[in-house]
Amino acid sequence: MLQRTLGRLGATDASQPFLPLAFRLYASFGLLVLHLALPAEGRVVGPGEDLYLAALALFLIEAVAEAGQGLRDRGQIFPTPTLPWIWWNLVLDLGLVTLVIAYQGVVQERFSTLYIFPVLASAFYLGTTEIVWVGVVSSMSHILLVLGFTLGLIPPFGLSGEGLDLEGSRLPFLLGIASLQIFAATLVLVLIRRSLDRLRTDLSASEATVDELSALHLRVVESMSSGLVTLDPAGRITSANPAAAAILGRPVPMGLPIQELLDLGDPLPAQHRFELARPQEGRNPQILGGHLTSLRGPGGQETGQLLLFQDLTELKALEERTRISERLAAIGQLAAGLAHELRNPLASISGCVQLLHRQGAPEEVRGRVLGILDRETQRVGAIVSDFLDLARPEAAPGKVLPLARVLEEARASWEMDPRTEGLPLSLQEPPQALLHADPVGLHRTLMNLLSNARKAVKGVPSPRVTLSAQVTGGRIRLMVEDNGCGMAPDQLDRLFVPFSGSFEEGSGLGMSLVYKFTEAMGWRIDVQSRPGTGTRVRIFLPEHPPEELLAQQEDPA
Repeated sequence: MLQRTLGRLGATDASQPFLPLAFRLYASFGLLVLHLALPAEGRVVGPGEDLYLAALALFLIEAVAEAGQGLRDRGQIFPTPTLPWIWWNLVLDLGLVTLVIAYQGVVQERFSTLYIFPVLASAFYLGTTEIVWVGVVSSMSHILLVLGFTLGLIPPFGLSGEGLDLEGSRLPFLLGIASLQIFAATLVLVLIRRSLDRLRTDLSASEATVDELSALHLRVVESMSSGLVTLDPAGRITSANPAAAAILGRPVPMGLPIQELLDLGDPLPAQHRFELARPQEGRNPQILGGHLTSLRGPGGQETGQLLLFQDLTELKALEERTRISERLAAIGQLAAGLAHELRNPLASISGCVQLLHRQGAPEEVRGRVLGILDRETQRVGAIVSDFLDLARPEAAPGKVLPLARVLEEARASWEMDPRTEGLPLSLQEPPQALLHADPVGLHRTLMNLLSNARKAVKGVPSPRVTLSAQVTGGRIRLMVEDNGCGMAPDQLDRLFVPFSGSFEEGSGLGMSLVYKFTEAMGWRIDVQSRPGTGTRVRIFLPEHPPEELLAQQEDPA
């Protein structure tokens, strides 16, 4: 790529014709044929005509011989030779130009411009210093040629010599205009050549950078552990890295439709994340996961697609084993917590039974023992009931509820609970909104949160428990807040774990039930707490549109 670019910019390229040799061959042949073909009255006739023709013939023979040698040795009619032969050809071109100007007449300014051609040809093969020397030699050749004929140092030749009218300022003008043309062309060519040299240097550096980046890109692609496949717009494979063949367990031939390797759909989607199972003979299916995306060109147009995939078989097996282990661990932890919670009331019940079996126990003691039995039995029943609720697989079907009524029922239950005596519930005026939920589950969730708040403010000088709701942007935010003991970060991390509660009262399953219900309803719960400051629990749920409720009421079904 760089060689072609430099060739266009003027660098030596062996595939291009050697200009000095081509010029000399065509020019000598054309001048020779033209001179012989024209009638006597139409061509230049003068002294030395035979010498002129003989010189042209020699130039032609030499050019043909050199071209033939190049054709035999290198398979090209005008090959670029070594540097000494380049100088030799430039000298011969300079001699041919001098011969033509001398015969056609040195007083003809238009012929002096022929000296520009050797300078121009040298710019393709020589450095800037050598180009200047070629220009100087060309200018000096013209000056010496004109002075030689003017002063009679050179015998008449063609139209030069006898009868030259170079009196006054004619001679300086002729020499000055020719030299000016030659040196102006030399200066322009030197500037162009220097610019080309700088550009060639920059291109070489850019080429090296591009080569490094290409090599890095190739190493990255070949070193990837993920399979990488590129596709043309028709879904045929255009390239694949070694990992793709290793993962698929077979070669990835170019031009093969990707559907024959992976079932990604037909037609292929533009953007697609996938996970699929490939059947394997005598083994479990291979699970592949990856991403299919568009491959775009420099202009942003889609030129194909890029497929990146991995073998997830081992990962999925590990995930399944981890999931089973986590389930077993959770079951063990839950069973241990349940056993711990049941052991205390069962111990109390066992002790009460032993007291009742004793003879002669006072009635007062028997009455107190029976009360303990009743309380501990209710406690066991509450633990079993909460545990069954936690184990229930799904939430009950919901229905549309007014937000105000939900909050009012929660306040009524709070006020009817003898444990909240002397602790008012601050309920802010609820907005008019509807929500869709299981009424029993929602009421139990709010009461669990309020019960925890009641326990948290126990012993606080100025206890405060607040229940509020807010509607914003089609979403409802329910909030229970207290100024109680709060929770440390480690307690907050284990808040929803069964039997992890720090209160003496309760089954230890309240917040687990709250989390299970909100997750089943698709809601979001957020808990903020700091020790000694209090706790704030927020539940975010969607507002039910009033239009849907009206449509349901108008529907006779």
